[in-house]
Amino acid sequence: MKVRLAVLAALVALVGVFAVPAQAEELSPEQLLAQFQPITMFDATEAFTPTSVDDFLADADLQRLGGDGLYHAVDVPPPGLPVSGDGWRLDHRGCTPAGGLAAIACYAAAASGPSVVYGRFEVRAGTIVLQYWYFYADDFWSLQYPPSAFAWQAHEGDWEVVTVVLDSEQNPVEAAYSQHCTGERRSWANVQKVGTHPVVYVATGSHANLFAPGLHPISLSCYPPPIQAILQQNNVTPFDFVLVPGRTLGPGSTAIERVNENSPRWLRFPGTWGEAQFIRIPPPIGPGTIPFGTSPVGPSFHDSWVDPLGTIAGYSVG
Repeated sequence: MKVRLAVLAALVALVGVFAVPAQAEELSPEQLLAQFQPITMFDATEAFTPTSVDDFLADADLQRLGGDGLYHAVDVPPPGLPVSGDGWRLDHRGCTPAGGLAAIACYAAAASGPSVVYGRFEVRAGTIVLQYWYFYADDFWSLQYPPSAFAWQAHEGDWEVVTVVLDSEQNPVEAAYSQHCTGERRSWANVQKVGTHPVVYVATGSHANLFAPGLHPISLSCYPPPIQAILQQNNVTPFDFVLVPGRTLGPGSTAIERVNENSPRWLRFPGTWGEAQFIRIPPPIGPGTIPFGTSPVGPSFHDSWVDPLGTIAGYSVG
């Protein structure tokens, strides 16, 4: 109850700051992105907030997979990151997600710049799609709360997206929040809002976007079959957590940078935004710390970018 009251108190305090006058005429893409910019609420244990891609790139090496099966650093060609070819990845200099909980301080020290969200405006079959892409330097999901070194999953370069759908007259219809390999959607009437700004509860470590605070089970479909089997055999349910109110960001504190199909150039980078992903399942239950695939690709290579309406149609309804 105390957590709920604290959250409500924080939102009430924001009403005056984020109040938006009634819409009198058609708004520009920039105005719409500002009008429906989400308010992001973080757990007190969260070490990261949405950061600038430029800040991350300044601390990352460009690498390419060689014939020897290893990644090797290469110079970034002018005018910037490559936009074709395969085997590319970025590697945050001096930090590795293999360190798990201990690596958070390394990434957090580098991710100290201003808070940024990348806003996209699209019209699909007469429907307006507003997307808010959030980038985090590090993703560290822990099986336990507060986060611990017992069992975890980690990778660099975490991308998440909040989608707001408007009708042809610029009236909001629904919102959809990304969550691991899937997501959740709600009709606009059922979305918690402050004025016209949807409220997003950001899961600690994983940065999954949630419609409410609390404990939220993670879909086992987001794990490969061997990991699913270990979780099921040991009666383990993975959860996302937003339990203790921490920082609140949004209009006035998180800058919107407009992006589109071709700009900025990093949107077309075909590689992954970090070195290998890692998972730790402690013995004797599991193998310890092992590689667990790659870091994520950038926004334009996600289904929710290529087919935003089709993707969110497959989300569960909250």
